Amino acid sequence: MARSNAILESVAGYTRNMALPRTWLPRAEEILDVLKRMKSKQLDRAAIEELFQLQRRAAIDLLNQVGCTGDRASGFLVERTSLLSWVEKIFKEESWLLQRRKSAAEELSRSMAEVQAIREAMAKEGRRPVAFPIVDKYLRATCASLPHAIRIEHGRITIEVADDAPEEMRQTACQLLYEFAMALNNDADHFRDLIAANHDARGSTTPPSLPAALHGE
Repeated sequence: MARSNAILESVAGYTRNMALPRTWLPRAEEILDVLKRMKSKQLDRAAIEELFQLQRRAAIDLLNQVGCTGDRASGFLVERTSLLSWVEKIFKEESWLLQRRKSAAEELSRSMAEVQAIREAMAKEGRRPVAFPIVDKYLRATCASLPHAIRIEHGRITIEVADDAPEEMRQTACQLLYEFAMALNNDADHFRDLIAANHDARGSTTPPSLPAALHGE
């Protein structure tokens, strides 16, 4: 017991500055039910490990976040009512993370299934998918960052690819299309504004293209 208390003291400063992930959050409601039914006024580290299903270091981190009582001789304890209030507060403030994680997991599974289905269909038809690196500039693409090779006019989208070997042109075209798709996803409001402005100006002899409008040309 003395050794575990010494660990609690030595790790306290570290855990305050670097909180561990709340792996117990999906079980918060179950934990709250247990705490409400318990008669004990205080819980020690071993009880925290069992209730929250945590390893020693994570249990120490939690004890420090809630607030410990006691000393090295008697052992560090946490008041059950304080722990109950703390868990209720964390669950109320961070439960949105559960929904975000669930949505992200569902979207990831759905996307992987779609990609796998497409690849299998292409393989059956003897077609090879186009592969290219997904760099950060594609993932963060916006309407303002689109290259001049992508031109958007009212009712028309043009992708210009430099004259090259057919396979290289095919890959470049796919890269540009992917970048354009990410820009639409990341910057939909700006795209709509630009299309509306382009629509208003379509009576002119040469309607301005999107890159020209973006760069003030």
